[in-house]
Amino acid sequence: MQQLRILDKKVDTLLPTIAKAIIWRPSRLKYLLIGPPKWGKTTFFSGCPNVCLLAFEAGYSEVDCPKIVITCWDRSYKERKLGWDEDEDGVVYTSAMEVIEELENYCPYDMVIIDTLDVATKMASDYHCRLARVEHPSEGGDYGRGWDLLQTKPVRIFYNRLVKLGIGVAAITHSTEKKDPDKFGKVKPKRETSLPGKVQHFAHTQADVIMHAFRARRRKGQKERDRCITFDGTDELMAGTRIRKVYIPNKYIVTPPSRDDDSPPWKQWESFFTNNPESGKLAEEQFVKLFRGSDDEYLTEEEDTTTKQEQDNVKEKATSRISKFKTRDRK
Repeated sequence: MQQLRILDKKVDTLLPTIAKAIIWRPSRLKYLLIGPPKWGKTTFFSGCPNVCLLAFEAGYSEVDCPKIVITCWDRSYKERKLGWDEDEDGVVYTSAMEVIEELENYCPYDMVIIDTLDVATKMASDYHCRLARVEHPSEGGDYGRGWDLLQTKPVRIFYNRLVKLGIGVAAITHSTEKKDPDKFGKVKPKRETSLPGKVQHFAHTQADVIMHAFRARRRKGQKERDRCITFDGTDELMAGTRIRKVYIPNKYIVTPPSRDDDSPPWKQWESFFTNNPESGKLAEEQFVKLFRGSDDEYLTEEEDTTTKQEQDNVKEKATSRISKFKTRDRK
């Protein structure tokens, strides 16, 4: 308990009066990783020590960390009495609500992975729609009330219960690309999550780190494309970080996992904190050196197409001029 001196009188208070330095711990942060399928989003976080995967969808078989397969949002009392299921490989199967209740009773993890937040949202929405005896969240009330009660609120409560455990939370979601014209009629690809609007907004506001994953152009002599992460948020791309006093590279090439070890991508990310700022600057310099900032394949293709169109226009103009000269000479 701190003591304040007010008018020469000491007052005991529980309120903080001194700014405390925040120590950023990678395993305790709140992440939102947006990326295309098969990029390695789950593998990225599975390299974190003492992490658990909450698998809401398939694709977890090769992930090397403790995992719980979520089969439904909740079960009846009769089904709960039967206990959790377990397969021959030791992977357990249960509902989301039973997992969070067990974690609140005892949590041995530093971080949990929600894979994916999209499926978790759909699972929660379907369950609460059945309870409300409606087929769709829109039937739950006017002015968006049904969407909030039957879709956004269940996921928000689940996520907040995880956060209250004092652990890190890594939410994974797929990326989608929209090609809507702007006010000038120019079409720009907009990359965002595949989450519903309100859930997307909630996930953005909760995250300490919004990582946008993408595949760079294939380098000459390299079999696979580099997997990269950007924090360079724009109107067309959702990304960014709240982390300060740690040099986080604007864009960097993710160190790939080996056949026997999933941890290199996470160890690289962790090194930005433990070897600050050298590791972050080195990773950023490497990206700029190899790609010179041209990281977006679609934009590169679009630029190449535009260049080709411009060349075709020049040729057409030149051809028309030549034909005019020929016609004039004939006359």
